[in-house]
Amino acid sequence: MSVWMTQARAWLAEERDHIQGALARAEGALGWYELGALITVALSLTAMNFLGEGSLYLWLWGDLISPASPYWDLGHLAHWVGACVIGYLLLPALYLKVMGRSLSAYYWSVRPLLKHAWLYLSLLIPATGLVVWVSFWPEFQQIYPFYPHAGRSWFDLIVWELLYGLQFLSLEFFFRAFMLESLRRPLSYGAIPVMVIPYCMVHFQKTAAESLGSIIAGLLLGYIAMRSRSLWGGVLVHWVVAIEMDVMSLLQTGRWPPGH
Repeated sequence: MSVWMTQARAWLAEERDHIQGALARAEGALGWYELGALITVALSLTAMNFLGEGSLYLWLWGDLISPASPYWDLGHLAHWVGACVIGYLLLPALYLKVMGRSLSAYYWSVRPLLKHAWLYLSLLIPATGLVVWVSFWPEFQQIYPFYPHAGRSWFDLIVWELLYGLQFLSLEFFFRAFMLESLRRPLSYGAIPVMVIPYCMVHFQKTAAESLGSIIAGLLLGYIAMRSRSLWGGVLVHWVVAIEMDVMSLLQTGRWPPGH
C-alpha cells in the first residue's frame, strides 16, 4: 500500500509540473478560430436541443410510424440521438472542415486508450459503486432507463443501448475533443473548466446528484482526454456507466427483459 501511495504521489507531482508548464506556455489570447469555435459550440448546443424535440419528430416521421406503434418511443429516442449526432459531431466537424483543420487531430486515436486504461478503471470502479447506491433511490428509478420500454425485450434493450453509445461518442467528441483542442492554444489546461460549464448544464434535466457529479467527471475526463489526446476512454466510461444505470434500474423495479 505504501509503495502504491509513493507512486501515486510521484505521478501527481509529475502531472502538476506538466500542467504548470503547459499553462505557462499558453498564449492567452483568443483568435478568430477560437471565437468561431465558441460560436459553433453555441449553435451546436442549440441544434442538439431543439432538433430533438418531439414536435419535430412527429412532423418528420409521423407519416411513417404511428404514435400507436409499440416502437414510437424508440423512434423518438433514435431521432434525439440523430439530433445529438448533428449538434455534437457533424456541425463541429463541418466547422473544422471550413477552417481547414484535420479531424484526425481531434483525439480520435485509439492507441492511448491502452496506455491510460488504469486511469479509466480508477474512474469506472467507484462510479459503479455509486450507481449501485443511487439505484435504490425512487428518483433514479423514475428517470432511468430513458427508453421506457427497455425492459420489454432484449431487442428493445440492445437497440437502445447501441443508440445510447452513439450519443456518447458524439458527446465526448464535442466536449472532450472539439472544445478542448479548439481552446488549447490560448488556454492550455484552462480549457477544461471552460468546457465543464456547458457540460454541467446539459445535465440539469437529470438529478441534482448527477449534475454535481458531471462537474467532477467533466474535469477528470477532460484532463485525461487532453493529456492522452484520445476521446475513446471517455466514450467507454460514459457508455459503461450508462448501461449500468439502466440495468440497475431495470433490476430494482423488476422490469428485466423476459427470457423468451
